[in-house]
Amino acid sequence: MRRPTAWVRRNVFFRTIAKLAKQYLKWFGNASYKPHKNGERWVLAQLREERIRSVLDVGANVGDWSMLAAELLPDATVWALEIMPATFARLRERVGDHARIRCFNLGLADRDGALRMHFDPAASTHATFTEYPQSGTEQLIDCAVRRGDGFVREQGIDRVDLLKMDVEGAEHLVLAGLAESLGARRVRFVQFEYGRVNILTKFLLHDFYELFRRHGYVVGKIFPDFVDFRAYDLGDEDFIGPNYLACPADDPALPQLMARSVGS
Repeated sequence: MRRPTAWVRRNVFFRTIAKLAKQYLKWFGNASYKPHKNGERWVLAQLREERIRSVLDVGANVGDWSMLAAELLPDATVWALEIMPATFARLRERVGDHARIRCFNLGLADRDGALRMHFDPAASTHATFTEYPQSGTEQLIDCAVRRGDGFVREQGIDRVDLLKMDVEGAEHLVLAGLAESLGARRVRFVQFEYGRVNILTKFLLHDFYELFRRHGYVVGKIFPDFVDFRAYDLGDEDFIGPNYLACPADDPALPQLMARSVGS
């Protein structure tokens, strides 16, 4: 096998092979952000019989996932939290008067107060508190945040059945603000994103695994028809993303969620 010399790395044929290999690894790693294809919808469908009543959608954007959750979980009330004022206006307009979706122009973090956000109006899904390199017109906006433990008490939520986070690198801040709820096992399922932005936050997949392990949870990557619950491996630190699920290690729904992974 020819070594990757300068000639090899500049050769069009070998560069094309390398590009195709990267694309294959992304496909095999389920690097898709489309809920109807990447397993997010499948997870919600599996939880339909789990009596899910309280759902927090933190980083709701314009409400796609909130509406999907309300559709597939008929007993659930969804608290849709969107930190950016302009995006929140679109969320309210889109959700309208949906009886089971409650909208809040608010983010969750490790403190009450404000969090400075980087916002590009042309790419609202990439709003982040990090210095993530982006093209386009960036605005710096101070946005309201609350500790999650305080928010759930204020809303009279005794137990969070499903916490979904899509907060572009602020997941560890959200979890820190819910430390009391997590420690008391008052959060059942947690869906979170992991990807390249975690390089900047320095909160890696290993840190997610360790945080949840301390609270008695297991973690698995979401695939189109199963969740791959297993122990952490350094090779998993690939930044491909996108979504993982955590739940108590003794949760009765585990066999159903991981059934397709048996023998794989």
